[in-house]
Amino acid sequence: MRALVTGASEGIGRATALRLAADGFEVAVHYRSHQEDADAVVASIRAAGGSAFAVGADLAHREDVSRLAEAVRGRWEVVDALVHNAGAYPRVGFADLSPDAFEECFRTHVFGPAELTRQLLPNLSRANPGRIVFVSSVLAYQGSARGSHYAAAKAAVLGLTHSLARELAPAVRVNAVAPGSIDTAVLAGDTPERRAERERVIPLGRVGRAEEVAATIAFLVSDGSSYLTGTTIAVNGGLRIG
Repeated sequence: MRALVTGASEGIGRATALRLAADGFEVAVHYRSHQEDADAVVASIRAAGGSAFAVGADLAHREDVSRLAEAVRGRWEVVDALVHNAGAYPRVGFADLSPDAFEECFRTHVFGPAELTRQLLPNLSRANPGRIVFVSSVLAYQGSARGSHYAAAKAAVLGLTHSLARELAPAVRVNAVAPGSIDTAVLAGDTPERRAERERVIPLGRVGRAEEVAATIAFLVSDGSSYLTGTTIAVNGGLRIG
């Protein structure tokens, strides 16, 4: 089995790459700028007896997306799983948000993944079924006071998930996860007071771990989820229910 995980040099992507490797996948570890971190993920997978390679690309640029797809196709005729995790959450108020920044966010989270999916679709279809997982966010539902571009892009990801699930079935299954507050670099700037406030509004009383999101993604690309497509699993400790 073969899986491409985007944004796999750190955080949820790193945890997902390691989990899928442990589950027996060969893993393409995508990164944008943190090559040393991606190489470390590859080294960890290989040290555990798995197979992996790193590949760099900026998903906001179509030429880079094409190079990424070509690098994957050059190694694998069949792609069993594609996990769209790459992205950033830059905080900026709407009044200060430039049109270029808004567009780049959509290029990274929506346009790039859509084009990567299109280019790898023949390889995914050969897996019979291929499996795609998009990483959205709880903010797709509740918005972000200082991240309107991010929340809007993550909402678009859900629309893309639902549409591709209908169009690509039964050859490819397409699902999403919508994490809440996860203990990654996104929350690194939290003060103790801010962390306590986050945890206060989460019914399970804590922020999540990247490994918990990775476990959900691993389920969605496994045979155990064979009757799931077009669904979104909320990994948020009860922050948003329903």
